[in-house]
Amino acid sequence: KNYRTDMKNEKIPLGMFVVDMLKPVFRVIESRAYEQTGMNLTVPQFALLHTISRESDEVILKDVAVKMRKDKSSIVRMVDQLEKKELLRRVVDQNDRRKNLLFVTKKGERYIADFMAIELKLNEELEEGLSEDDLLTFYKIVNHFKLKAQQLV
Repeated sequence: KNYRTDMKNEKIPLGMFVVDMLKPVFRVIESRAYEQTGMNLTVPQFALLHTISRESDEVILKDVAVKMRKDKSSIVRMVDQLEKKELLRRVVDQNDRRKNLLFVTKKGERYIADFMAIELKLNEELEEGLSEDDLLTFYKIVNHFKLKAQQLV
């Protein structure tokens, strides 16, 4: 029950199946984003940029690490890379010099819009050949797995 079967009848854990699906999707997204924007960003870097852009309050590095469930040092590395590309700005909080506030730049906002358009176009391509019922079932199953996993944490 905890395994799915591939064409050769091998038992493959669900997590490996999902990763196998996501790797080529991420490669296409990253490749198209580079071709269309000239910006070489990974999906996790985009996720960080997007997460920061969606926050209405001040964004603190430590809080982003918690929200994204990543260690602070990997978030710092991504912030460094995004800062070099001028997509993100890090500012020392005037009230607490130990805090770094994160802001998406105008260039970053444009990149987010471009990246989202690329993803939406890819979604259309990936959904070709599937009925509305197929898609509803897919999203229902994905949502089920997501909710169940959240309950287990």
